[in-house]
Amino acid sequence: MKFKTIREGEQAVIFNHMGEGTLMIGPKRVFLFRKRLNKLEHVMASQYQYIVVKDKEGVVSHKPGPCELFFNPLMYDRVHVQEAIKIDANHMIVVYRSLKKGEVQRRIIQGPAVFVPEAEEWLHNFKWHGPDPTSLGRMIPNHSEFDQLAAIPDQFYYNVREVRTNDDTMITVKLMIFYVIVDILKMLDTTHDPIADLINAVCSDVIEFAGKISYEEFLQKTNQLGEISQYPQLLQRAERIGYTVQKVVYRGYIATNQLQLMQNSAIESRTQLRLNAEIESQKQKLADFKLEKEQERTQMRQGMERNKLEHKQKLQALQQEHVLETKELEHSQKLEIAALMTQTQLEIKTSENEQKLRHLQDLKNLSVDLTQVLTSQQEAPVAEEIQVMEL
Repeated sequence: MKFKTIREGEQAVIFNHMGEGTLMIGPKRVFLFRKRLNKLEHVMASQYQYIVVKDKEGVVSHKPGPCELFFNPLMYDRVHVQEAIKIDANHMIVVYRSLKKGEVQRRIIQGPAVFVPEAEEWLHNFKWHGPDPTSLGRMIPNHSEFDQLAAIPDQFYYNVREVRTNDDTMITVKLMIFYVIVDILKMLDTTHDPIADLINAVCSDVIEFAGKISYEEFLQKTNQLGEISQYPQLLQRAERIGYTVQKVVYRGYIATNQLQLMQNSAIESRTQLRLNAEIESQKQKLADFKLEKEQERTQMRQGMERNKLEHKQKLQALQQEHVLETKELEHSQKLEIAALMTQTQLEIKTSENEQKLRHLQDLKNLSVDLTQVLTSQQEAPVAEEIQVMEL
């Protein structure tokens, strides 16, 4: 016999000696006599969780968060919290829902979203070929398992092994395939592993390509393996399963050890010959460069000498022009001086004549005989003496 306290926010079930249970909700204080008190587990779910409830009749229900629940053993068989499905951007999930009469409904939910499934719903689980972490280019069946399907472009490496040319040479072709899903419903209806379908199709194309040519021809045509047109079966199969192959990248090939050694030796020989040819070519280019520079220097010297001669000739021509200009200037100055003197003399003579004319005019006005005046101003003729010598 004892008292028990059920606090506020708590719940408990009290079982009597007959196994009958009674639900008690706090706050409450109870007296126990031949009874047992079991506090109920408080189950809480956040906004990114939900509570899965299974009742005594086997019916399962989901209660999305945020919510809370007390695990009452009188009503429930099991109660637990599950994380909601967080769907990233460019991802999607395939959800199936069980309907009445055994029918199943399928729907696709595109991210980003937080999805809480109903009790009648379940997700499609994808199991595809996945890359071998220990060997690049090798795919393992059912290695990649996931619920969210990426709707963005993706790629994978794959090595097509045991490819034979028509001269019975065994090689391995290394590829990288870029693809993107365009129709998820078609993919779900036509295949359970699209990666396996793409691998089988690309193997068929590569084997068909190499089987028509020899090993030497294969080495010459490896660049064609990077062209998407060389993979018709791959493109056709991808279209049938709702995918698009964007590009196929040729990453090289692997031959047998003996053949690879021979190939490496041949490559070394070709590389050495190419290096020798490049060295000789560089020597010839260096010699041509030196000769070209010598010619440029010779032309430069000739140009400098020609410029000096032209400059000297120009100086001489300028000197001659200066001398001629000086002589012409002196001659013109002399002519100007002579003309100025002549003009001065004429002006003086004219002035004298004008003065004489005024003087004579004044004398005339005074009634002076101008003839006598003019005659008196004339000098008497000098008598010439002629001597006669006696013989």
